[in-house]
Amino acid sequence: MEITFRFNETDRAAFTINVPSGGGFTVNFKPVGQLVPPAGGRLNNNGSHVHPQASGGFTINVNPIGLPVPPANGGLNVNGAHVHPPSAGGVKEKCESENPKHSDPSLKMANPRVFFDMTVGGKAAGRIVMELFADTTPRTAENFRALCTGEKGIGKFGKPLHYKGTIFHKVFPNYTLCGGDIIGGGEEPGGECIYGSRFFDDENFIKTHSGPGILTMWNCRENTNGSQFMICLKIVEFDQECVAFGQVVEGLDVIQNIEKEVGRPDLSGVPNKLVVIADCGQIS
Repeated sequence: MEITFRFNETDRAAFTINVPSGGGFTVNFKPVGQLVPPAGGRLNNNGSHVHPQASGGFTINVNPIGLPVPPANGGLNVNGAHVHPPSAGGVKEKCESENPKHSDPSLKMANPRVFFDMTVGGKAAGRIVMELFADTTPRTAENFRALCTGEKGIGKFGKPLHYKGTIFHKVFPNYTLCGGDIIGGGEEPGGECIYGSRFFDDENFIKTHSGPGILTMWNCRENTNGSQFMICLKIVEFDQECVAFGQVVEGLDVIQNIEKEVGRPDLSGVPNKLVVIADCGQIS
């Protein structure tokens, strides 16, 4: 293998490195600006750096990647500096660092956050902010996110694919709040998804219903996910039945206050005041 180098200076001839069969070394290039060559020539004492003069414009770092054994012709001389390929290995060419670049885990895209601005009996009740588990349930999270923004327009049933203006039609004290029937009526399984059909399949059951604030799909049987959802008020027994896809990160007290204000002691779940999602959307 033959590698040729040319300096920026016009009065300096190009030179060539011939790498013998089985030989190998590392060459790194980078601009260095106004460097002053080390005393005694262009090779550092450790034999690892070749510096051209200040106008030369680059640095060559030659680092052995094996035991340095001179080739049969005695090596290559560059102004008195010898470069010895090792006895085995390949040739590596890099522009900056010998260390590989790894992706920064902090650059991973964050889960989306959405909000509900709630009213109870026509009066403002506060804001609920929810994180959607797009990392584990991307399809379910996207359905809910788009229903919060209303970006999908009108659905198959002639109603907006949007939670704005819809109600929490069931409130079971110390259990769940149920909403999201964008078609109306609160029938099971009510609502409509964004994917062109009324329902979509259960995505997975990775997340559990581990406590207050868990956001989960409401269905009447498997694979009947539309737009209806529940916000849990406690640990509930929906694992392996309903897809948990988010959690309340702000406004859990708003939910608890709504539960106390409109919840009934009977099992009907019908709130005694109208609970409305007055506005909703995504938090950028």
